[in-house]
Amino acid sequence: MNIKAPFYCLLFASIFLLYSCQDDESFDDDFGVAFGIRQDKNLADYEAVAAANNPALPNFKAVIAFSYSLDGSAKAEYIASGTLIAPQWILTAAHNFYDASEQKKPAPVKGITIKIGDDPNTPTQTYSVSQIVIHPTWLHGNQDFQHANDLCLVKLASPITSITPVKLHSTSTESLGSTIWFCGFGDYSQAPGQNPNLESKKHTIENILDRKVEGLKTTHETTVYLGGLLAFDFDDPIGAINALGDNIVNADEGILGAGTSSAGAVNLEGATVEGDSGGPLFVKNGSVWELAGVLSGGATDPVPGHKKSDYGDISVFTRVSTSYTWIQSVIK
Repeated sequence: MNIKAPFYCLLFASIFLLYSCQDDESFDDDFGVAFGIRQDKNLADYEAVAAANNPALPNFKAVIAFSYSLDGSAKAEYIASGTLIAPQWILTAAHNFYDASEQKKPAPVKGITIKIGDDPNTPTQTYSVSQIVIHPTWLHGNQDFQHANDLCLVKLASPITSITPVKLHSTSTESLGSTIWFCGFGDYSQAPGQNPNLESKKHTIENILDRKVEGLKTTHETTVYLGGLLAFDFDDPIGAINALGDNIVNADEGILGAGTSSAGAVNLEGATVEGDSGGPLFVKNGSVWELAGVLSGGATDPVPGHKKSDYGDISVFTRVSTSYTWIQSVIK
């Protein structure tokens, strides 16, 4: 499998120009350039949390890897992430399987394989797919991030009985400033110490929820679909970069709404990378971690001199609570 192929996590690079300046301050960080994780941490630290199955944290076992082709062939050139939400259903991002600017139709199911386990190179199980259901307004052309419809439900050919599905967050109670977790199979194969010929293992990142948006609407035929967004930024360990906490907000960043962002980096602070697309953002509802967002894309040049997945990255998620009714209508 060609794991160097584009994975579309940054599908919206050309249309999602969230540009956040740092008040003309230059960034001279002793930690250097990061890629997805803190420069003072090891990728193994993030992988270990995903594999540990700590009952106090989200159910990372329910996060799966997709290996697929866009033409239905057995030559899988792309990877993506998703979450088991029912024994026979996985929730992921629509853009993984259908980008109208590059495809005439969605990827055929015969070219999609689901991999279970922490290491996609040696999965504990693999499953085939019987159906993909793309959000109606995404399917019919509204493929801009502001529509908040980048969702796809994937039906397995047979149910997964060895993993407990994740509960969906169904209300608008996501708390800004609260701790969130993300999990995915993003591509770190070109990072130092990684084997460039292997797919990357499941990893988690910790962050703080910085933004939430609701009230977005799209229409197909006579049906109106509600949508929303969630977002967080990647802060560096010394607090020099805080993309969603500065005083400069352009029109694109304004779509994420008003808010603040702490400049302090949490222990396993991180950003999303290519291949994480469709992965889950978890929020805690009482004592239960629930799936609240599906990774849709990232920001281009959120801070001056920015490099992809470096400090200052802004990760944007399609909000689950605002699309809960549509999701339930499909999987019921």
